[in-house]
Amino acid sequence: MVQWYQGARRLFVGTLLLASAAACSAAPPSGWPGWEGFKAAFVSEDGRVIDRSQEDLRTVSEGQSYGLFFALVAQDRKAFDSILKWTENNLSAGDMGKQLPAWIWGKQGDSWGVIDANSASDADLWIAYALLEASRVWCHQPYADKARDLGNLILSKESIDVNGLGLSILPGHTGFVQEDGAIKLNPSYLPPFMMARFADAWADDARWAQVYLASQKLLLQTGATGSYPDWVLYNNGQMTLPEDEQRGDYDAIRTYMWIGMSHNGDPVTNALLKQLSPTIGLLLKRQNMPEWFEPLGKNVSTQAGPAGFQVAMAPFLQAAGLPDQAKKFNARSLKKANKDSWLAYGYYNGALSLFGQGYMDKLYQFNATGELLPRGKEVPSCG
Repeated sequence: MVQWYQGARRLFVGTLLLASAAACSAAPPSGWPGWEGFKAAFVSEDGRVIDRSQEDLRTVSEGQSYGLFFALVAQDRKAFDSILKWTENNLSAGDMGKQLPAWIWGKQGDSWGVIDANSASDADLWIAYALLEASRVWCHQPYADKARDLGNLILSKESIDVNGLGLSILPGHTGFVQEDGAIKLNPSYLPPFMMARFADAWADDARWAQVYLASQKLLLQTGATGSYPDWVLYNNGQMTLPEDEQRGDYDAIRTYMWIGMSHNGDPVTNALLKQLSPTIGLLLKRQNMPEWFEPLGKNVSTQAGPAGFQVAMAPFLQAAGLPDQAKKFNARSLKKANKDSWLAYGYYNGALSLFGQGYMDKLYQFNATGELLPRGKEVPSCG
């Protein structure tokens, strides 16, 4: 497998060398009404992404990480820098190269601050990815340095060798290795394009290639029934579902979306789409994404998922070769800049909608090594 990865990487790098070597100059803001509406509803002036559906008006590190990515896609550097500064100062005690972001911050009684100091690796990975790609798009090396420092911390604090997978990313720093040795993992935390990007950008550290291969195995194994669970357990090489978490719903929805967004040059994309054909068939039959699946029990919610679920399926359906269906699902996205509309739509619906509509409207794509392509175009090299 390692030989395969090295050969694939040489092919990818050779392809990228054909890109222009002209000096980098970031394009002016492209205008993304959806982002402007989301930002008005959920992002404070100082860069805090607020989940207003919760009584404590909490901020989760996931929201900060998504905000960074959306600001980058929108070429909104002011928002990017404010979100980054707030995240580092409030969730990482001023230095995310030394302290992983706390995953919940909000109001407790009369005070504001960290509610749960444990980390969430999906957010940590997205922050590192946004920083790495911002360094390319805006030719700012300090972003890349910060991404590398955070990446090293992720490997140090949030990785473990899993029998049957290899070196894998835990969902957080603590709480995911059980007393019997079982390790709890979440497939939606590991977008294929992102894992490919880290393995390529940080090829001098072989651990990222190991993590990339393990993430591919995880996606192949956990989706083998034709749909994804939110959580899985690995113990002595055997995969099971937690007794109290048999469904795939608000986490798993992202797994399909990430697979749909991944470049068809990724070695497992086609295999993943093929094994998910039962989900594709169900989408065509129902014309909506259910709120939940039971991957083992085969039970499916009769209730359609919220609007964000439908938009998340658009890239997945497009990758499956169903562009007309993809357009229908993307039609549920909220594209206006009106703040009140976004408040009614909700934070998580909004995040899923921005990911889906941004991709479907070609505001961004990913190449074979996971690099971000703003407006679907390669970024000129920094001179």
